[in-house]
Amino acid sequence: MIKLQWPAFLQRKTRTTLRTQDNSTWNIIPTHQVETRPWPPSAPADRPWSALAQDLDDALEAWRKNFFIRQIVRLTTAYVVGDGITLSARHPYATHWLPTFWQHPQNRMPSRLAQWCDELTRAGELFILLFPNPIDGMQYIRAVPARQIVAVETAPGDYESETGYLELTDQPGDRDAPPFTRRWRSPRTAAPDEPCMLHLAVNRPVGATRGESDLTPILPWAQRYAQWLKDRVRFNALRTDMATAWIKVQDETAIQRKRMEYAANPPTGGNIFITGPGEEISFPAANIDAGDASPDGLALRLAIAAGANVPLHYLGEGASATRSTAAEMGDPTRRHYRMRQLEFATFLCQLATTAWHRRCAILRTRPVDPAITAETPDISREDNQALAQSAHTIVQAFAIMKQNGWIDDRTAIQLTFKFAGEILSEEHINQILQKGG
Repeated sequence: MIKLQWPAFLQRKTRTTLRTQDNSTWNIIPTHQVETRPWPPSAPADRPWSALAQDLDDALEAWRKNFFIRQIVRLTTAYVVGDGITLSARHPYATHWLPTFWQHPQNRMPSRLAQWCDELTRAGELFILLFPNPIDGMQYIRAVPARQIVAVETAPGDYESETGYLELTDQPGDRDAPPFTRRWRSPRTAAPDEPCMLHLAVNRPVGATRGESDLTPILPWAQRYAQWLKDRVRFNALRTDMATAWIKVQDETAIQRKRMEYAANPPTGGNIFITGPGEEISFPAANIDAGDASPDGLALRLAIAAGANVPLHYLGEGASATRSTAAEMGDPTRRHYRMRQLEFATFLCQLATTAWHRRCAILRTRPVDPAITAETPDISREDNQALAQSAHTIVQAFAIMKQNGWIDDRTAIQLTFKFAGEILSEEHINQILQKGG
């Protein structure tokens, strides 16, 4: 049997619990037993669990202690979640149920979104559990850290069809030897009255089931920058400690007395030399020949910013960027945040839709499509003004084209909303045409 070096966080004897709706507890912190065993990858491009767990542990530790990493995660959450993401349903029954599910005291989804987005940035994955209430069909939400999921089970020959997940636990479960695991079923295989787990992965290469953290490429450089900064502080402290106080006295006969006086009460640390005549004190700085280190620090900050896909002025350094340059440099970053926002919002819609269908199955009501959509905050408020101006101009142009018979109403509506930054469905366009007709 192959032996692996288990990550450090699995050797800690800490323990937390997850409380379910029936007041029972589910232990979710991995065991610290000495025996380890590898879990085989679920897909061709999956990395070994030991390597993935080490990266997840490093990302969490860096988020806790490194200010650059903390700021990068904050920026992603600030732009992706912003003022909050809200869901709405078109089906009348789901319209009344959705706010109850979203605001339920056991769920409190508005307060969870920032935490989930932080976890998605740090780990590249989200694992969310749905616990059903067999009485009213309500689904209760809990999140499991990605570094506790050791394997993703898939259908034979189809790694995109996830069927279950193995979670490390300190209680005997599906394995008869430590480390113990608990198996959670996916919505594809779970019964309506048993818990199920949903999985969101970002930065996932083709042929893999697990995502990758946004922080993995920049963690070494963030660590180097922190070490470089510490070295600079130590260097300045050393230079101060090496400073020597030179004191001149007016009378050569008072040299011995002054030497004893200043030795008893020295001005600062370091050595003291008494010379004469004329009493004068000076602190010559230590002459340590070293090159200017500012280019090194800038190079490290640029490496971190490039790896995080953010310009330096997003990290508080605006001295090297003008307003126009900052605007151009911010566009790729905003596009990245918008892509992440769409992925996150789509997952929230999937989560709510799954909860709705499981409720219908428990209550044995006719399953209907709730048509749940998400309303997301604006990534850049400056874009709204540009979109409004372009929409105003294009509407006037399309009105002239419509009068000349060059386009019809449907085409004008489609192109107008496209230039306004919104894509309408055919059903929505038909509703507009019916109201207009």
